[in-house]
Parts: sequence; structure tokens; C-alpha cells
Amino acid sequence: MTPDEVRMLDNKYALLFIRGERPIIDLKYNTFAHPNIKLTEDGGYKPYIHGNTENAIATISIDTNVSDIKCKEYKDIGKYEILIDEEIDDYLMKESKKDN
Repeated sequence: MTPDEVRMLDNKYALLFIRGERPIIDLKYNTFAHPNIKLTEDGGYKPYIHGNTENAIATISIDTNVSDIKCKEYKDIGKYEILIDEEIDDYLMKESKKDN
């Protein structure tokens, strides 16, 4: 369609562009006619506030006075090592070179 043809489309139609697919002309959907509109702010429901803690089930706090904390000793169940992202990437690169 040319830009002139797009401008002449009836307002009840929408053009939908999805990467890798051909464009689609479809009828617009009236969201106010949806049965769950009552669960949105437009339908009269209270607005959703991101980051609100009213439903939180736990908290995390960091104590900076850790020098006097004694750790409980656990039975040794094996050797473990903490790796950072770069070390994991290096390891995977070495493994992929072995396979080739």
C-alpha cells in the first residue's frame, strides 16, 4: 500500500507489523468491551503501583558489623568454588575449543 492508501483506511482497521512476517490489516478491538475491563484503571479499579511492598513475604537486610559474627560449621560435603561470569565464559570457550 502507498502512504496515500494507508491514510485513506477506515479508522476501524489497524495495520500490524511483525518482524519477519508480512503486514496484516485487521479490525481494531474495542478494549472497553472486554469482560475484564473492570480489573483495569480505565474500568474503575485501583491503579497498579510497581514496587509496592504490600504483598511482600520477606525482607533482606545487610548487617555491616559482620566481624563479630561466628559462622556455624557444617559437615564438608565437597569442594565448591564461586565463579564470576568472565570465568564461566572462559571455561565454556575452552570446552568448545576442545570439541572442535
